[in-house]
Amino acid sequence: MPEAVIVSALRTPIGTAKKGTLRDTDAYALADHVVRAAAEDLAGYGTIPVDDVILGEGLYGGGVVARHAAITAGLTTVPGASVNRHCAAGQAAVQNAAASIRTGMDRLVLAGGVNSASTSPRFVRAASSAD
Repeated sequence: MPEAVIVSALRTPIGTAKKGTLRDTDAYALADHVVRAAAEDLAGYGTIPVDDVILGEGLYGGGVVARHAAITAGLTTVPGASVNRHCAAGQAAVQNAAASIRTGMDRLVLAGGVNSASTSPRFVRAASSAD
C-alpha cells in the first residue's frame, strides 16, 4: 500500500483580532494564496502532477473553494473538492487526501482547510411582530 506523507506545510496570514487586518479578505482569496504557493513548492518534486485539491471550509458551504483555488493556481485540469465539516473540515480534507493516496487513486494531492470568520455568510432571523 502506498505511503501518504506531508511534503509541504503552509498557512494563510494571521489577522489581528479586533483590528480588522483581514476583515475584507474572504476564504477564496486566502485559499487562492496558499494553493498557489503550495503548487510552487511542489514544483521542486519532479514531474508528478497534482491529482486533486481538497480543502475543508468551515463556514461558507455551497461553493467549491478548492476548485476555485486550483484554477487560480494554474491547475486547470485538477478537479478540486470541498469538505464542509465545520471545525474539523481541514482535518477531514487531509484525511480524504491521505486515503486517496493510500488506495492508489492519487499520487499527489494538495489538502488543507480555509475559513474567514469576517466574511462568512450569516443567517439573520427576521423579527416577527406580535399581532
